[in-house]
Amino acid sequence: MQMKILNGLLGVFLVSLISTMSMAQNTPADGTKNQDTRTFMFVGEPSPEAWQFLIDNPEDRKKEVASGMAALGGEVVGYYFGLGDGKNYIIAQLPDDNELIQAVYLMRLPSGLLNSYQIIELMPSDEMSKALKKAKQLIEQDTSVGN
Repeated sequence: MQMKILNGLLGVFLVSLISTMSMAQNTPADGTKNQDTRTFMFVGEPSPEAWQFLIDNPEDRKKEVASGMAALGGEVVGYYFGLGDGKNYIIAQLPDDNELIQAVYLMRLPSGLLNSYQIIELMPSDEMSKALKKAKQLIEQDTSVGN
């Protein structure tokens, strides 16, 4: 009975995770993102129960996750497992909707399938170079610290 519940929870988790990641595939080949989406990396550390389920049911879960992300208006860009760290990494694009993004994060927390979980918004390198230029300007203008 517990395994059926765990299977169901894992399925819900994976579908929602896939849904969350689906938008990431909308990233053009040049690495830019669509104006109405944001790119995130989801980092999850599965619980022992989740690992047991995955071992008992070995299959590529990317399609399932992508389907769930698509249902949320998102796209999976990539789905990876870290070698030797016991974590999975999903890169996805989601609609520019803070409420949706937070809800996707929160839906994972009560499942018990993850020991740890975080969402990191990713910034394209071209935007980072602009931020670095702006940081330099702000440092030069800052009179509160001796330059």
